[in-house]
Amino acid sequence: MTAWFGRSVVVAALLLSACASGSPAASTPAGSAIASTPPSGPPSSNPPDLEGRILFTRSGATYGEDTVFTANANGTNEHQIGDLGSACCPWATRDGTRISISAEAPDGRITTALINFDGSDRYLVPLPDGTLNLGPGPFSPDGRQIAFEGFDFTDDTLAGIYIGNTDGTDLARITQERDVPGDWSPDGTQVVFFRGPEGDPPPAGRLFVVSVDGTEEHQLTPEGVEVACCWGYRWSPDGSRILFADASGVVWVINPDGTDLTQLFIDAEVQHVRRYAVSPTWSPDGAQVMFGLDPVPPFFEATNNGLYVIEADGTGLTLVIGGGDYKREPFWIP
Repeated sequence: MTAWFGRSVVVAALLLSACASGSPAASTPAGSAIASTPPSGPPSSNPPDLEGRILFTRSGATYGEDTVFTANANGTNEHQIGDLGSACCPWATRDGTRISISAEAPDGRITTALINFDGSDRYLVPLPDGTLNLGPGPFSPDGRQIAFEGFDFTDDTLAGIYIGNTDGTDLARITQERDVPGDWSPDGTQVVFFRGPEGDPPPAGRLFVVSVDGTEEHQLTPEGVEVACCWGYRWSPDGSRILFADASGVVWVINPDGTDLTQLFIDAEVQHVRRYAVSPTWSPDGAQVMFGLDPVPPFFEATNNGLYVIEADGTGLTLVIGGGDYKREPFWIP
């Protein structure tokens, strides 16, 4: 069994087994034309004026391996979802009415729990017979389907991304490897996902795009770009760009056809040290980007960090939520 696929199972295993890895410099694929923005300056001291709501996770200290929270996008009015350390990997419908988190099924397997934004009306997605686990993944644009992360501790050949209704019916496997779903295209026709090399865990991998019927799978990111495992790959609301962070904590955008790779954000160095961005996400209107900013390289190293926001042009770094714990996986809804 590898610890990295099935991240929704045991974030504990990921945190314990993963090594901190990555280069202090931005990855630059050889032979690629890359537009670049200058490093952002120090974060603003002004309180953020942000609309909408967010999901995110905290870990470390009293929060265990992962605890899910909701809040206003400016960091106020936090609300804990579930018990401490009980769930991970939050997603939301695009209208924000329902969210999904990892949960334990009655037989001990991992499934997906659907709940309202306030934590009410909890529903466990039924699993098919057998040993397959279905971790949470992105909702379809209409909120009726989910691209689940499928994994199996007894039969690796069952791993892959499975699309099904939110009640667990009509499951269809659309990839055949240990893949992690990243996001559904706004037009509902494609899914972007992460695929890493064999290993435990892969320090990094590549992004791919596949049609929702399992056809037309192709690599999105070029060779030489090491994408950080295992979350934070988001389609822009208008469908024109895909957002991700690389293995050295630099934020990029790329066209869905793999063209126009552009560096969006790299933290400014202070005394030859810079921080590492993880798990970026778009604002609902695509005008801003939020991410965790870590003092050490990514790959599940749970250190005290903050959630920050920038403008979509890479400027205006602003702290949203600080504190003595590890925050990641923001998901921004209206």
